[in-house]
Amino acid sequence: MKKYMVFLLLAVFVLSMGFSKITLVFWHSMADYQKPALDKLVSDFNSTHPNIHVIAIYQGTYDQMVTKLKAAFLSHRTPDVVQLNIEHLRIFTANSQLLDLSKFVEETPSFKDDFVDSFWKTVVINGRVFAIPFNISCLMLFYNKDLFQRAGLDPTKPPKTWDEMVKMAKKLTVRRSPNSKPTQYGLFWGVNGESTAFYEFEPLIWQNGGRIFNDSMTKCLVNQPPAVEALKEWKSWFDMGISPRNMSYQEGVQAFMMGKIAMGPMTSGGIRYALDNLPWNLGVAMLPSHKATVTTLGGGSLAMIKGISPEKQKAAWQFITWMTDTKNTLYWYENTGYLPVRKSALNSLQIRLIWKKYPQLKVAIDSIPYARPRPVNVDIIQIRHILYEALQEVKHNVKTPQQAFDNAAKKVDEILERERSK
Repeated sequence: MKKYMVFLLLAVFVLSMGFSKITLVFWHSMADYQKPALDKLVSDFNSTHPNIHVIAIYQGTYDQMVTKLKAAFLSHRTPDVVQLNIEHLRIFTANSQLLDLSKFVEETPSFKDDFVDSFWKTVVINGRVFAIPFNISCLMLFYNKDLFQRAGLDPTKPPKTWDEMVKMAKKLTVRRSPNSKPTQYGLFWGVNGESTAFYEFEPLIWQNGGRIFNDSMTKCLVNQPPAVEALKEWKSWFDMGISPRNMSYQEGVQAFMMGKIAMGPMTSGGIRYALDNLPWNLGVAMLPSHKATVTTLGGGSLAMIKGISPEKQKAAWQFITWMTDTKNTLYWYENTGYLPVRKSALNSLQIRLIWKKYPQLKVAIDSIPYARPRPVNVDIIQIRHILYEALQEVKHNVKTPQQAFDNAAKKVDEILERERSK
């Protein structure tokens, strides 16, 4: 009888230990080439944290994530941890749907000091921390070194200015006859694709000395001369025939991979995929500059949903800090191209070993001082749609650059005004 009671108590203890495991549901937007690296990180976390189990679920693109998360809040079936595009954070902090992580950060003062300053600023809203930087990227110029060499261009000297880029793109554009459609384009920049077109156009405004919004995000400034001039320059690339006018973003990426497009802006988060899959030599460079040297800072961060239990909060914090620690941010960088978020990673010996294997990855690091975060707003998806439509109107000669941006600025200002009056 005594042995039976001991066995029973042991069984209850073992079962109670099993029941104490905390399960976290983690929604993310990392598909295709990034997903294996993310799955590896999650698997490693689970194997080293026996009392926590993270279930990672892909929920589509960043914009699709916003739609699904909004629906999840309505149905009260939200995840515990979510990866959000840094430009989408305000959509959910405006309704107090994300947990303020400041209390966790303040418990370890040295924690935030190890994050790259410009990355950390993207997750701080009104002085409070609502996420932790995870997959941060810069917009880079990808180019085909083989095509450069074939056109008589030095593959070690990519364009540094708009003028150089246009001159090179003309040499890299190939036609069977003077008036025929190109069989090879020299450039691929901001074509069809709502989630990508304005992302690629933004730095052109900044490089020309312009702004998209004022500092208080209460007025749209795209109808000012610097932005309009940038739009005119961009349109000329299609008019000259050096960039395809009607190609979708996915078609363009495919054509680039097939060696039918010579260069274009792409995210640093795709460098490793390109290196592993392109049948030709990849070059990676800073975006060509004009009046200023600027690139776009994009990517996502990890946030907790407000309302999860204290036990889940503690477990989620362990998961988020583990995913973004020095070792794992370097793994993420080496296997994707997303930038290391920690200063300790940038100063490590390991990163220099990574550069020896993949020198193209270093260029993205060099771009960090010139990277400007994308504008953020509660209605940023709607605003981006308006600005994208303006680009399309200009590209297809429906409106002049001034007309298109005047109309867009008016519509965006109306949205911003409605937001202030709430």
